[in-house]
Amino acid sequence: MNKIHRLVFGGIIGLLAGFSFHLAVLPFVAESIFPHALGDVYASMNPATFWLLALWMAAGAAAAWIGGAQRGGLIFGAGGLLAGALFGLNMVASSDNGAALVVCALAGAMYGLGAGLLVGGGFGPVTES
Repeated sequence: MNKIHRLVFGGIIGLLAGFSFHLAVLPFVAESIFPHALGDVYASMNPATFWLLALWMAAGAAAAWIGGAQRGGLIFGAGGLLAGALFGLNMVASSDNGAALVVCALAGAMYGLGAGLLVGGGFGPVTES
């Protein structure tokens, strides 16, 4: 598989991971930890969703480009951590809930780590051809 295929597939997986994180995982985690916070979660998603999805897509493409389960997990996990932290900052600005930053960042890192293990492990390490 050439490197262009890796980038495209990793980017698509990253985009889908970002969609599922923002539309399903993060609202579930936030509502479970902060009852009555669902309105703040969805209000915080509106302004930056496009940029956060672009960040997830870049992390997926980078994990696929580098390859390897461990490295892919670290790269995708770092992207998830950054996207979750940025979302958490947006949520803190709108609701004054300081713990939301930590919860969102940790949820993004854990979700990204799992996705990166799958993406990086699926491709394997890059070999020169």
